[in-house]
Amino acid sequence: MAARCEAAGRPNNEDNFQLTDNLSGDQWGFISGNEVVLGEKGALLVVCDGMGGLQNGAMASDIAVKTVKAWFESDRLTPQVTSSPETIEQYIKEAIIAADLNIKEAGLQDSNYEGMGSTVVLAWIIGEQVYVGWCGDSRAYRYNPASGLEQLSHDHSYVQELVDSGKLSPALAFDHPNSNIITRSLGDLRQEARPDVQRYPLNNNDVILLCSDGLSGVLRDSEIESVIAANADSMEDCRQALWTTSEQVGWTDNVTIALCRIVSGAAAVTNTPSPSEPEENAVTVIKKRKPKGWIIAAIVLLLGIALAAGYYYFYKGCRL
Repeated sequence: MAARCEAAGRPNNEDNFQLTDNLSGDQWGFISGNEVVLGEKGALLVVCDGMGGLQNGAMASDIAVKTVKAWFESDRLTPQVTSSPETIEQYIKEAIIAADLNIKEAGLQDSNYEGMGSTVVLAWIIGEQVYVGWCGDSRAYRYNPASGLEQLSHDHSYVQELVDSGKLSPALAFDHPNSNIITRSLGDLRQEARPDVQRYPLNNNDVILLCSDGLSGVLRDSEIESVIAANADSMEDCRQALWTTSEQVGWTDNVTIALCRIVSGAAAVTNTPSPSEPEENAVTVIKKRKPKGWIIAAIVLLLGIALAAGYYYFYKGCRL
C-alpha cells in the first residue's frame, strides 16, 4: 500500500485517509510495495472529504477517520461482528453513524467548528468479498480487465437524484451546474447520517478505487477507466498516472485516491467488456470543479488529497 497527501488544486488540505493491510494487527499508516496474505479480519481503506472551510473541514474529516479507525481496532472485530455478511454490513453502518455523531458533538462543544462536515467512503476487504460503505459523493469503483470499470457506490447528491428519477441523462450529469450539491453527509445537524453499504465478490485482477470528487469531478469515468487499464499491472504507476492526468486537465479541488489490486486467489472473470458507448454531448475539455455545497446548507469547501495503492493476499491464498 502507498499513500500521498497534498493540497492539489487548493491552498489547504481538509481531507484525511487511513489504511491498513492487516486489521488483525492494528498496524495502520503508510505502507509501500508490500504483498501480504490477507488476515482473518481483512484490510481496510477509508477516505474522508472534509467540508466547512479551512480548519473546519480538516477537523471533521480527521474525526471521521479516527472514529472509523477506532471501530476497526482488532479487539473490536469480534467473531460476532464478522460472523456473516449481514453483521459486517451492520457494523460498517454503525461505525459511520458513530463518526457522524462525533463530528456533531465536536461542533456543539466548540462554536468555531459549527457547520463542519465530511463525506466518507470505505472498503473493507475480508474473505473473498469487498464491503463498501459511504455517506456523501466520495466514490468506490472496481476495474477489471475483463469487465471494465463499474461504480460500486451510488452518489448521495442532487444530480444523482435527477438521474435516478429519469429527469437527467447519466451522460449529462457530469457537466450539470448543480453537480456539486450533496444530499447526505457526516455532521449535518438537520438529519441523522444515513450511510449505504454494499458487498461485492472479488475477482482476480480487480482494482478497487476509492476517490473523492476531486478526481471524479475532473475525470469522466471513461477517462478513469483508460488510465487504470493502461497501468493495471502496477498500482504505483496507476496512482501516479491518475494524479498526473488530473493535474493536466486542470484540477481545482483536492484529490483523494485509494487503490488496491487483487492479484490472485479469487474467482476469474469470464466475460469481456463490451465497446463503450459514446457519451451524449461529451466534451473534450474537462470543466473545472466548482465549490461543493450541502443541499440544505451554505456552500462549503472541499479540500484534501491522499493517494493509496496496494497489493494484498487473501488469507485463503488470495493475493492483493
